[in-house]
Amino acid sequence: YINTTVAQLFYTSNLGHDLASYIYSLNKYSLSDNFQQHNFGHGGADNGGTIANAQDGSGFNNVNFMTPPDRLNGRTRMYLWNIAIPCRDGALEVGIVIDKLSCSLRTRLTGGPANSGRLGWGESGGMGDGWGDLLATTMAANRPNGIRNFPYFLDEDVNPSTYKTLGKPGYWGVDAIGKVWAEILWVVSQGVIEKHGFSNTLFHPKPLADGMATSTARTRRVRWCPSMGTPLWCRPSFFDARDAIIQVDQALTGGENFYLLWTGFARAG
Repeated sequence: YINTTVAQLFYTSNLGHDLASYIYSLNKYSLSDNFQQHNFGHGGADNGGTIANAQDGSGFNNVNFMTPPDRLNGRTRMYLWNIAIPCRDGALEVGIVIDKLSCSLRTRLTGGPANSGRLGWGESGGMGDGWGDLLATTMAANRPNGIRNFPYFLDEDVNPSTYKTLGKPGYWGVDAIGKVWAEILWVVSQGVIEKHGFSNTLFHPKPLADGMATSTARTRRVRWCPSMGTPLWCRPSFFDARDAIIQVDQALTGGENFYLLWTGFARAG
């Protein structure tokens, strides 16, 4: 079924790219950070599109993305998962593909298109993974099983992850740190959903009958994903990113969500 998996990977990769471009337009960012072969005069260097490998033969049970500076091709490798029964194909898992594409985009947005090494390890490296997983979960599914330790959830009995969790054994790697960061963002975003509602579309909902535009929590959460990486310096901490998110909300909404953002982060430790 190789033709099927290649076609699906092509579709998902382009969907992720188009969603990123849409987010850029909402937040008034340049398209130069996005992985694109031709920028059509919108800034940045050409020849930076993504090369995506389906059923890559160099390994199993993993996924990775090489994030070079702009003007060079990024490369993502999707593997077969032979620890699953039956064996599963990572290229057919929308969440895996979007997670890794988004993670690489966070790297570009933090370091800028000419520097792709700003989210290397520790909390900063974990945030790169966490941002990707949040967007993947928003777009795809939040299943109670899989490669995460816990599903993202408000109930602490279901997902006990807080900032203090990083001090526990086994939470030194970027994957584990990223799952804590994604849970923190998930908790914060639920306050936004409670206030603004939720949309079934990833892209901006159609205008209302009277022509007025709508803005829902889902589109707002998707907007924040790349915004959170933009104002950060080299190897930021969770606290740096928290402050940047609040600054982004101030720029986008005039601070409309200031209280609920602070409340959400405080709840997450």
